Amino acid sequence: MRSRPIHTVFAAVITMLSLGSIYAWSIYVPKLINDYSFSTSQTQLVFGFFIAVFTIAMVLGRSLLAKLGGKKMAFISAFVYTLGYILIKWLGVNFSVLLIGISLLGGIATGMGYLISISIPVEWFPEKKGLITGIVSAGFGGGAIAESLVAQELFVTGLELPDVLLIVGIGKGILLLLSSFFFKRRDLEHHVAKLIPFNQLLKEHGFRKLFIGIFTGTFAGLLVIGNLKPIGEQFTIDETTLVLGITVFSIANFTGRLFWGWLNDYVAGKILIPLSLLMMGVFTLVIGIVQLTPGVYLFIAFAVGFSFGANFVIYAKETAQIYGIGNLAKIYPFVFLGYGISGIAGPFIGGYLRDLFGNYENSVYVAFALCIVVFLGMLIFSKSTVPKTE
Repeated sequence: MRSRPIHTVFAAVITMLSLGSIYAWSIYVPKLINDYSFSTSQTQLVFGFFIAVFTIAMVLGRSLLAKLGGKKMAFISAFVYTLGYILIKWLGVNFSVLLIGISLLGGIATGMGYLISISIPVEWFPEKKGLITGIVSAGFGGGAIAESLVAQELFVTGLELPDVLLIVGIGKGILLLLSSFFFKRRDLEHHVAKLIPFNQLLKEHGFRKLFIGIFTGTFAGLLVIGNLKPIGEQFTIDETTLVLGITVFSIANFTGRLFWGWLNDYVAGKILIPLSLLMMGVFTLVIGIVQLTPGVYLFIAFAVGFSFGANFVIYAKETAQIYGIGNLAKIYPFVFLGYGISGIAGPFIGGYLRDLFGNYENSVYVAFALCIVVFLGMLIFSKSTVPKTE
């Protein structure tokens, strides 16, 4: 194989770091509730619709990637992403504006950027699908680390929410723009089969397992991360620890993706998928049955983040394993739609049940029950899936 462009992997990681900062969303939730009269469920709908648009944009972006290539698509992603944050500063902070600026424009840009970042590097390193997927997706998991720290420091200086969002948005936009020049796609035309329709994919056991698995794991994870800071505020936990919890979640999400990616090159997905669901369910349940002290709060943030990271490595690698490297960019967005559905369902149900009952106990019980039911279902109805050769 000829020399492989390492700069493409670096560009993908930087792109994912910039786009993955959405996981710092809970740093803004108290401001939106206290200063702009948002309900908890409204703040989670902004976050949830972002995830939904993000995954739909991945599906629609498949043909765009084939026509434009990685560089042009990454450039468009950078422009649309930055525009969303500029609109918030220009039009002011309210529910409708955030839906347009963050959920719609930010979601579209993230879907395009994620698609090129997760698929192009793997095309260059087919023998290390798990590790490369882990490295690149780790960028998405670690993006919230910087944003949570930067945003908190900007708030400390006295800046208002629109100004903080503008500074953060433009900063990430510049990183996305610079990264766009370094994407190079490998010619894989001879490996690529015709696209399988979504309704046909749903008839395949292997696809259903991936779809249901990623929905379940991300439902629980998004429910927690979308409400992480408010969950901690229910207990006597200081502000510094609350912000640190977001950073800890991000570090765990980052390292978890690296670990699960490395492990998935040696351990089959049929083992790791149910294992990750069991871990996510158990750690989520702890939130509802244990009095959260600062130490326990940080432990839960790490444990949930580490388990959450599995969702963005195992399913991409297994998709490439089943359908071939050349079809990853075409099939994986359909798998990722499970994440899009959970993007609305997880955070919204968490916020809605919090508004209804005044706490998050019932929310985490729902997440736990879903994880355990799907975990048991995968064990009982396990069926081998024979990977297709490339």
